[in-house]
Parts: sequence; C-alpha cells; structure tokens
Amino acid sequence: MLACAVLALGGAVAVIALSPEDAAAAARKRTPARAKVHAPQCPTAGTRPVVFSKALTGTSFTTQDGQEVRLAGVMAPGQDGQTVTAATADGARAALADVLRGGSVTLAATDAPDRYGRVVAQVFAGGAWVQGQLLSSGVLRTSPDHASALCARQLLEGEDHARASETGHWRDGAFALRTPEQLKARVGTFQVVEGDVTTASTKNGRAYINFGADYKTDFTVTVEQDDLKLFRQARFDVKKLTGKHVRVRGWVELYNGPEMVVSTPAAIQILDEPAPPSADSTKTADVTKTADAENPSKKQPKAAKKKRTRKKKTET
Repeated sequence: MLACAVLALGGAVAVIALSPEDAAAAARKRTPARAKVHAPQCPTAGTRPVVFSKALTGTSFTTQDGQEVRLAGVMAPGQDGQTVTAATADGARAALADVLRGGSVTLAATDAPDRYGRVVAQVFAGGAWVQGQLLSSGVLRTSPDHASALCARQLLEGEDHARASETGHWRDGAFALRTPEQLKARVGTFQVVEGDVTTASTKNGRAYINFGADYKTDFTVTVEQDDLKLFRQARFDVKKLTGKHVRVRGWVELYNGPEMVVSTPAAIQILDEPAPPSADSTKTADVTKTADAENPSKKQPKAAKKKRTRKKKTET
C-alpha cells in the first residue's frame, strides 16, 4: 500500500504517493533519537568535599562538621569477629588517617546513611581512591555489600593484589584464606573461603551451594529469596556453580555444619573452569541442605532463622 504526502504549493494542494520504504524513512526522521543510557559505574572521583577531622577505626572517620563517614565495602582487622591486638587495630586507624591527610577529601556517597547515621561512601583523598590504597597495601579486606556494589570488581582486585604479593595483614596472618574444613572453629567470624562446589541448587526460592557430600556436617553457602533477585539481575546462575572452584566471603554461622549466608553476587568469585565431578558427588547430588524441605523434623525453627539473618547483617 502506498502512503501519501500532502504538499501545499501556492494556492494548490498536491498529493504525492510514497512507497512504504520512503514513508518509514520519513517517520524515522520525525522521531527524535533516543539518548543512550549508560549503566552506573564505580565512581572515580568524589563529588562532595569534606574536611577530615579524626580517624575512628580503620574504616571510619569524622569530618570537621561532626559527620561520621564509613568506607563502603571494606573491613578492618577486629571488625570481623576475631580478636586482634590493640596495636593491630591502632595500625589500621593510623593508616586511614595517613591516607586522608594526603590531600583534599571528597566523597562519592550512597543515597542514604546506614542505620547508625553514618555516611557510607567511596572516599578520595588528593584524587586517589582511599579504599583502593588500603586494600592494595593489605590494611583492609573486601566486605561486599549493596552500598559498594558498583565497585565490587575494583575492591576485589585491590585485595587480590595484596594477597598475591603477601602485603600487610596477608603476610602477618591477620587475614587468611580458609578451607571449608577450617570453619567449624570460626563460627561467628567473617571469613574468605576457597573450595570446590559439590552441588548447587535452588529450593523454595532459596539457593544452596554445598561444599561436601553431607549437608549435616559440611560447609554450605545459602542465598535468601529476596537476595536471589540481585543474582538474576546480574545474570549469575547459582545452579551453574556445581563442580567449580570458588572463593566466597561472609559471616560463618552454624546450622547443619558451617553455613554462610551471602546477599550479593560479589561475595562469590569463580576462580576456574568446572572440575570433573567425582563419583561421590555424582551419587550424592541430591543430598543437600534442601533435604530440610522434605524432612519436617530437620526444619529450622523460625526464631533461629531470624537470629541467623540478623547476625549476617552486622555492620562495623
């Protein structure tokens, strides 16, 4: 079918037939081009200037106007549930103060303060990224959270550099990689763990990542239903972790063996390609913590579950 264009020429009106292709081209010209939408990125500079006053911990400080600021996505020794010497805690605080005295301080803050009223931000001093400096020197380690999600990759890279070069607390033992077998004695602490995933599945909206054949005793990482939405948005399919060598981080709890509840994809790093499944893992692929759903006697009491959830959200 031909489209028509109406033109006014002097006092006369002319009707011109247009082919479908010409009509479509004319329509495209009349339609304003859509502006490109760029995904949010990890900030490379702060937008809010502040005046540094005093370092409170290795990850927080006050400004001259009395505002308290917490560095997003990082954790200092002693904030991880483990006992450290006063000298170690003082060293982290002094390291933060030294960096913040390196130039004008600016913040790239999140939308809202934390529950303690602190500004949570990526912090810059003299144009340099404070978190990156302290991670690369082994003073802090990465603790992924929603406030630091945009910078998750950069935070992990800073920590990886310090660990690979055995810098700072990665040398003196305050920070260490753990194996799943080492976690029973470390319940109630924040740990970074490496191991091979035996099975990974979802049940009733919750994800279960198992690091052994016996869910009653072996280490399991779980993701709650609400947090799985973030994994889907990031196109992170938990079920594809089976057989892979991974590094996970979070607070260790005890429920049918050591357990870690993670809330963000940044808490799970895939380190290599899938390993060939062993005979044991093939035979026990259906033996996971999801068995609790089929066995009512193994279900966790609601009160206990709430306590576990509160514990993993402890802030420093």
